[in-house]
Amino acid sequence: MQLFLVRHGQSFNNTLPDGNGRVADPPLTDIGEKQAPLVAQHLASGSAKNPYHGDGPSGGFDITRLFTSAHLRCLQTSEPIGEALGMEPEIWVDVHEECGIWMDEVDKLPGMTKSEIADRFPRVVIPDEIGEEGWWNRPKETEAEWVERAQRVADELWNVYAETEERIAIVAHGGFIKDLLSALIVGGPLSNAHISSRNTSITHLSFADDQLFVGSVNCVDHLAAELVT
Repeated sequence: MQLFLVRHGQSFNNTLPDGNGRVADPPLTDIGEKQAPLVAQHLASGSAKNPYHGDGPSGGFDITRLFTSAHLRCLQTSEPIGEALGMEPEIWVDVHEECGIWMDEVDKLPGMTKSEIADRFPRVVIPDEIGEEGWWNRPKETEAEWVERAQRVADELWNVYAETEERIAIVAHGGFIKDLLSALIVGGPLSNAHISSRNTSITHLSFADDQLFVGSVNCVDHLAAELVT
């Protein structure tokens, strides 16, 4: 399996210097709206050479499956990617950002409902677990819970997809990408290290023969300098 982790485009909350004024499920900014089609075009037509297994450059990344977080900013980012690839993005609820949908003064928030997602993003495949009560609708996630969730996704990638020929793209979040890489590499949080991802960056991993190969991390070759955030 080839795995491409794509961070969402710049969101409103990404522009806040200290978190004051944040919203629970922020949309993309104008810059984020420019970044998303550029990463989509790159995934459809850019080079996806695998440095560990001798693949030559290809016309596109040959993505076979496209997953996305249910957060608004990821749905907005995955929409042009799906259009460019001729694919329907599939929501994978477990790839959401650390903490989920939350505000300090509210016990729990719903997140988008099935109808809201379907109306705004008609190409997206919505899993049965999302209903009209919203995809989140629970208290703020703890660190222990997001570490466990990242490990759950890592285990599914190993157990279900690792030995297949799938080329999977997952549109997710900076925090979750860090957590997932940590789970895949060391089986838990990294100590004394931090993995960061720029908006719409691509991280490429290869799974083969029970081994994990890190091809590239935080790649933003598709963005002009003024759009790197």
